[in-house]
Amino acid sequence: MYKFDYEELGLICGLEIHQQLDTETKLFCRCPSKLQGTRPPDFNTKRYMRPVLGEMGTFDAAMLTEYKKGKTIIYEGYNDVICTYELDDTPPFSCNEEARKIALELALLLNANIIEEMHVSRKNYLDGSVPSGFQRTMILGTDGYLTLKNGKKIRIDILSLEEEAARKIKTENKTNFYRLDRLGIPLVEVTTKPDINTPEECRDCAERIGLLLWMTNVKKVLGSIRQDVNVSIKSGTRIEIKGVQKLSWIPLLINHEISRQLGLIEIREELKNRKVSEKDIPKGPVDLTSLMAKTKSKFVANGLKSGKRLYGFNFKGFKGIFGKELMEDYRFGTEVSSKVKIISGLKGIIHSDENLESYNLSKDDIQKIQNKLNSKENDCFVLILGTKKELNKAADIIINRIEYVFKGVPPETRKALENGTTEFLRELHGGARLYPDTDSQAIMNTAEEIKKIQITLPHYPWDIIANYAKKYKVEQSSIKDLIFTGKLFLFDSLIEIYPEKPSIVLNILLNKAKAIRREGKNIENITDDDYKKIFQELKNENIGKEAIEDIMRLKADSPNLSIEQIIEKLHFETLSFEDLKIIISEVVNDNPKIIKERGMRSMGPLMGEVMEKARGKIDGEIVSKELKVQILNKLKEMK
Repeated sequence: MYKFDYEELGLICGLEIHQQLDTETKLFCRCPSKLQGTRPPDFNTKRYMRPVLGEMGTFDAAMLTEYKKGKTIIYEGYNDVICTYELDDTPPFSCNEEARKIALELALLLNANIIEEMHVSRKNYLDGSVPSGFQRTMILGTDGYLTLKNGKKIRIDILSLEEEAARKIKTENKTNFYRLDRLGIPLVEVTTKPDINTPEECRDCAERIGLLLWMTNVKKVLGSIRQDVNVSIKSGTRIEIKGVQKLSWIPLLINHEISRQLGLIEIREELKNRKVSEKDIPKGPVDLTSLMAKTKSKFVANGLKSGKRLYGFNFKGFKGIFGKELMEDYRFGTEVSSKVKIISGLKGIIHSDENLESYNLSKDDIQKIQNKLNSKENDCFVLILGTKKELNKAADIIINRIEYVFKGVPPETRKALENGTTEFLRELHGGARLYPDTDSQAIMNTAEEIKKIQITLPHYPWDIIANYAKKYKVEQSSIKDLIFTGKLFLFDSLIEIYPEKPSIVLNILLNKAKAIRREGKNIENITDDDYKKIFQELKNENIGKEAIEDIMRLKADSPNLSIEQIIEKLHFETLSFEDLKIIISEVVNDNPKIIKERGMRSMGPLMGEVMEKARGKIDGEIVSKELKVQILNKLKEMK
């Protein structure tokens, strides 16, 4: 694991957290705010995106990057739940009042100043995620703060209310497919100031904002919350890491990004020491197609046979630079290659710092390439294989990326990967993409409604977690999980019915529910009322706690059955303590050999035998205690 002196490095982090709100309809139309699952679409619409000037009369760099990718966009929709607004054929409806009030509640919890008169703006996107090419957004709160568990206050820059983008389904042959059911779902974006100075502070801040969000009326399903982390060090620059799906990823991603930036800075200094400068960069590639006509490398030969061409560059003094490791299993060559792949569509690059034998390039091939490119011992050559159009685009990308080596770290947006590393996504967005929406009128937040919302604000979740853990003598992490799964209020209801053992309630809501979901069963078919009926049956001693999992499993498969019908179908019967003693006595008397050989270690196998007859009929703890008593008695008899 990386060990850095974050203070010495001048680490600065900020967060952008996006959370869908749980409303009946979308933000600017009255279509249902609900995903349609895997249901096939009713229609397709094809679009081509092009960049437009922002309010300041300039193009946003990230939009130009998206345009260079040359993607075609196909939107998939449904006749019954998608209207002409999603397709940008109708002006926006009035703003969803339910969503606005949830956002006001969140702004107050974050101690933000409420904007009295909100104005809708357009934020340009060219990746195809919005058919209009822009997202409607409005700033609702500013200058708030959040207190971390170490007591540090993190300033909240803005809280915005905006539209969710369409969901990407797939990419085929440079065509991105987006589904319109998610487009327009109300979303809040919480942006912090760059006040975070360690990876753990960043994780804590993200968790606390997430807990606050999930205490209000937001969608509590996988994918409804997304986290972006901005990272910089004093010798580097700001990098936006998008798509951080898990809190546990945050420290690793930050440390990897620090490592990457330090590596790029080391490359800059190394080239300076070697007296290599921008003037040494080749103006363009050399065509090596005819030179390699007789190569035995199948990779190159097959490409040339299909009509592709081979281009080469020679970078003077760059020996070892492309092979320098920036992150775990990530080298500078990977940095250049990933940018080429994402923008131009090529599969990547070949460079002389890697093992060229893996491409079956012979020594004769390599010598020919070096001679043609005038590549010396201290140089590094780069090869790209593709169509002429792809190669010209890739050549510009490579030259531009190498030019930035002499400055250090290029500002960009990078995508978080599951292994804790990142890859290039696009250039960093700037203010050039934002301008007023002339189709929408101003929206007022009155002092009177703000006062009403303040009265009903929930307690801060970290206080709730500490109080519940103390009251019910359980781990704080369990209460935290209840909030993140949206089951805290259900827990309250079940504890009222069955206060004897809070640990059982927690186990059912968290562990058993998760286990059944992993079996592929639809746990959402079990309603809050179902859980209440189950625990009422447990309280009335009509079932044992071991029966609950079987009841849940059948309810998940058969949502139309009532809990009473399921219990009847499973033939659960209660077992008296006297009957239990008889069952245990029979099992103990039938197994003297194992008891004599293993003593109290025979509890495991004998417990299994007893539970075959008693499971679901009586509490397992009662079974365990009585079995232990009878085994001890049997051991005394044997002495």
